[in-house]
Amino acid sequence: MLETNEKSILLDPEFLRKLEALALVARRVQLGFAKGERKSKRKGSSVEFADYRDYVQGDDLRHVDWNIVGRLNSFYLKLFQEQEDLTLHILIDASASMGYGAPPKIRFAIKMAAALGYIALAGYDRLSVEAFQGNAAWRLPPCRGKASAHKFFTFLGTVRAQGGTALEDSCRAYVLRNRAKGVAVILSDLLDPAGFEGCLRRLCMSGSDLYVIHVLSRDEVDPQITGDLRLIDSETNGYTEISMTRTLMKRYRDNLDGFCAAIRRDCLARGIGYIPAVSDMPFERLTLELLRQGGMLK
Repeated sequence: MLETNEKSILLDPEFLRKLEALALVARRVQLGFAKGERKSKRKGSSVEFADYRDYVQGDDLRHVDWNIVGRLNSFYLKLFQEQEDLTLHILIDASASMGYGAPPKIRFAIKMAAALGYIALAGYDRLSVEAFQGNAAWRLPPCRGKASAHKFFTFLGTVRAQGGTALEDSCRAYVLRNRAKGVAVILSDLLDPAGFEGCLRRLCMSGSDLYVIHVLSRDEVDPQITGDLRLIDSETNGYTEISMTRTLMKRYRDNLDGFCAAIRRDCLARGIGYIPAVSDMPFERLTLELLRQGGMLK
């Protein structure tokens, strides 16, 4: 279920101007259906001249520089800098567990999606967005250009954390629906009873540059709880009763460290960028500094 939540995505106009100075980085920029604004290392057939090479039988005669033929009686082909089309895919985990924390993890994820998407739109890259809960997904059709920012922010303003988690199924459906390669970013706490490995494996099938922004709340990273407690699962309503002791708290912290370390190792093994985030982190610092250090922005 989606619900209007516009206040959670408002970005300061001054911050938006800072975002316009950034650009997405793709290790494997792919040709799309339209010529983009991004220069490729390959030589193509757009309007910006790049270099010459010798004519080879079978080359298109329209690209021969006939002025050189007339002067040197030699055939050279004109090469041009090809403009490539980059698509940014943003995947938002909107399951109920993302509503936990102060501030909620979903609010942080939405604001991060807003910042990344705005950078793509300002750079005239194509943008595609999905929010998923269980096996359901809500999609913003691909768009480009700053004129699409209002539509994009309106879509994000409807996202609310609710329902269960089925990360692998959601990522498999995304890969089947989206053929345009580029940069794919998933914002999630990766808390799935089935584990996170299947989700990452499915995403790797997309052929895009992948990044995981692993969002946890401060209450999860550094819980301040004591005494006899009933812990309720926000997605299944199942519960367990515990007595929080120092030994049990240490076990929890060890398990959390192991969970995050396992995600980091899996991402490293698959060539996925891993960026941990806590929902109460200074948002601008994460966007402007950590994401650049992580290689997603420049």
